[in-house]
Amino acid sequence: MKHFEIERRFVLYPCSMKRFLKQHGIPFRSSRILQFYLVAKEGEVVRYRRRDDTYVRTVKRGSGLVREEYEEPIDRERFEEAFRRNRGGVVEKRRLLFSMGGYTFELDSFKKRLKGLNILEVEFERESDAVGFELPDIFVTILAAEVTRNGAFTNGALSRSMRIPPIETPLEGLLAQVGRKRSLFKASVDLVFSPYESGAHALKALLFSLLKSADANREAILQGETDPERLHQLRVAMRKIRALLSQMGGLFDPSWRLEHKERVASLMRMTGPMRDIDVYLGQMRHYRKMLPKRLHPGLAKLERHLLQCQSKEREALEKLLLGSLFEEAFEPLMRFARDESGEGLRDEAFTPVILPVKAALRKRYANILKKGRRIDASSLADEYHRVRIEVKKLRYLMEFFSSLFDAEAYTRMIERLKSIQTILGKHQDLDVQRAHLKSFADLSQMHDETTQEALRVLRERMHRLEIEKRAEFRKEFSDFTGTKRLFTRMICKF
Repeated sequence: MKHFEIERRFVLYPCSMKRFLKQHGIPFRSSRILQFYLVAKEGEVVRYRRRDDTYVRTVKRGSGLVREEYEEPIDRERFEEAFRRNRGGVVEKRRLLFSMGGYTFELDSFKKRLKGLNILEVEFERESDAVGFELPDIFVTILAAEVTRNGAFTNGALSRSMRIPPIETPLEGLLAQVGRKRSLFKASVDLVFSPYESGAHALKALLFSLLKSADANREAILQGETDPERLHQLRVAMRKIRALLSQMGGLFDPSWRLEHKERVASLMRMTGPMRDIDVYLGQMRHYRKMLPKRLHPGLAKLERHLLQCQSKEREALEKLLLGSLFEEAFEPLMRFARDESGEGLRDEAFTPVILPVKAALRKRYANILKKGRRIDASSLADEYHRVRIEVKKLRYLMEFFSSLFDAEAYTRMIERLKSIQTILGKHQDLDVQRAHLKSFADLSQMHDETTQEALRVLRERMHRLEIEKRAEFRKEFSDFTGTKRLFTRMICKF
């Protein structure tokens, strides 16, 4: 039977479409489809399809909004004979059929190698109806892109590539967003991506933004700015670069990723001592509040010692920032960020970014729940610290790709993560500072009675505060374990 197929096609978010329809009270019929193509020449495709227990051979001509279609039923033997001759990919999907607003909708959720791809098709009797059609609002919320005229999303093209294609923005356009940032000093990432942006372009734009921030703070330090925030933001930018290389590691060439991750890690280690001194000097007022006034003079020697160390470390930092190590770490990364080629990337980077991001988020969220449930009041400080690292990684990953998520759910999840991270951050600071104060107490210049007592009392009070932070964490984490529905809504928008 010959007729003209008039349809529009839309790619939706890569989440459970059955759950979506059920949530909105939309009744549907479900069927399983397997199909392949034996002939695919200019303007014509021949498709064999098994739908549940029925078999159909279809010839389609044309492309875009209107296509000529000839369809005939066939028996199982003819289908299987054609299947034996097939040398291309086999497309498998679950079709959900439903009606809304006088239209029939076919929602295909693809399986196996195309898992994550959801395509909504709407058929029309007249071309004018198709042109005037507006997608219902409930689908607009989870719309990734319309692909009616995008040949890469036809079933025939999908069967040949067996890969979900991206819908790329020119790299130059993504990088231009960085130039519109209000300030490059803050190592935040304010980039807007479409869900089907290629992973390659998204990674390059994120890396470019972080490198520009690192460079702005580096230049400010070299020009004589002594605000500790400059070094802090430089280190945050480098930490986020490492996080990006780790969190999205499956998209990078393994050896390339390891080389550049280690270079950045090395710079982090070398800038650590100066940052530690900045932190301790910034804490002096707080330390005095923790001590009785009679012990305040005991901190004077520690403060003088730290100021002397700060002067030496600032000189070392400036030499480091002017030296070749920074250039060797940053220049190759900047070239990579501006380069359209695939050097340093795996094939998986050239698929829609939403797919690996969603998988990475689920893995990180599960890790937090698993590790958080294991620790109690008697757990080692390192175990609390590992949960903090997991929380920080999840938060960074969410911030990198915030434009992909449900805004309200994202804000609520970020608030929950910040709360846990703050508690665990203070716990970690107390644990590390207690150890450092003990090492300071061993210095010969600290060997007077008042200084020794001041440092001892500080360590004791920090230990009590540490115990309080552990209790705060367990309460906050207990509430966090109930965020699964919120987390799912964030990444699926329903």
